[in-house]
Amino acid sequence: MMGLFNSELLKLRTTRTWWIAGAGMAGATLLMALWNSWQATAFMQPFEDYLAGAILTPRQDLSAEQIASMHRLWETQSDVGHIAANIYTSGQALGLLLAGVLAVLLVTDEYQHRTLTATFLATPRRDRVIAAKLAVVVTASAGLWLVSTIVDLVVGAVFLTFRDTGAQLGNPDVVTAVLLNLAAYVVWGVFGFGLGVLIRSQVIATVTATALYFLTSVVVAFGFQAIHELVIEEDWVLKAQVIIPGVASQIMTTPGELFAGAPAQWTGAAVLVAYGLSAGLVGTVLLRRRDVV
Repeated sequence: MMGLFNSELLKLRTTRTWWIAGAGMAGATLLMALWNSWQATAFMQPFEDYLAGAILTPRQDLSAEQIASMHRLWETQSDVGHIAANIYTSGQALGLLLAGVLAVLLVTDEYQHRTLTATFLATPRRDRVIAAKLAVVVTASAGLWLVSTIVDLVVGAVFLTFRDTGAQLGNPDVVTAVLLNLAAYVVWGVFGFGLGVLIRSQVIATVTATALYFLTSVVVAFGFQAIHELVIEEDWVLKAQVIIPGVASQIMTTPGELFAGAPAQWTGAAVLVAYGLSAGLVGTVLLRRRDVV
């Protein structure tokens, strides 16, 4: 089994895709960690200073409800644990997509170059090949998470220490956010594996993964918001956004509420794991039964 795993890992390591993804992950994470740190400085001010810098109109022109709303936002965003968790999970938006796309490429490359048939001929027990591929997908996804997290830890620890709050690495909420971030990377990798098996075309599978990640998160989330504002003014409408994979990822890894009335973190985790297990199961069944010639 280890031989199969090393063989599949070698296929990944010898392609430029992995190294480009790793370098891109590190660069994007650095930029996002710096951006999140800069944004955090606004919320780490006293409320009056934050309010003065956040509004363009005089305070006396704001209603009591508007000020109360901004105070609630400031209270949530100024929590040191929340700030640390946000910085230490920077780069997630790109990282989860890369984990999914990398898994798609790992499978579709075999179809494109017609090497999967040779693999199955060398190892007739397809379940062992599938297990090795899934293990490599998990390893690669965790690798992207590790690259991102190392960059985040360096930037975040320096920033928080400079602000005299400590690195917050012993904060349970921060540790939970970082570990849930790892789980999100792995689940999106498994989801990409299933998608790559289902759609043999590398281009179509990659575009589909990107669309499912970005377009559904933006377009469908906007649709839920519109329905809530114009048709059904019930909290469950907004909570239902958790069924979208991209939104589920954000809810899962965000301490507190991602938006007003958002479901608990475990709900996002359950939804995302369900997607990953379903995709992995479908991918496994198809690879075991499908003619790959």
